[in-house]
Amino acid sequence: YRVIEARDGEVALALCESGGEKIDLVLTDIVMPNLGGPELVTRLRKIFPGLRVIVMSGYAEAGRVPDGVFDFIGKPFSRKALLEKLRGMRRP
Repeated sequence: YRVIEARDGEVALALCESGGEKIDLVLTDIVMPNLGGPELVTRLRKIFPGLRVIVMSGYAEAGRVPDGVFDFIGKPFSRKALLEKLRGMRRP
């Protein structure tokens, strides 16, 4: 996997919108500066309806993730757990 890191939700949105990189999946936290995970996911799904998204949080329960998000991983998690989550994902 090739990872593109963004310091906050606004930067993540700009990277996805730029078209410079093909984004296959977004891993986002629920709580982030400037643009939180729920708003980021909502905006990205309007632009890229088939985009796969994993939301992570150390505070939220899986039942509280935003609409349209079909996968959740609780923090802390291991590399193995994340890899298993990634391998088990499907397109929405």
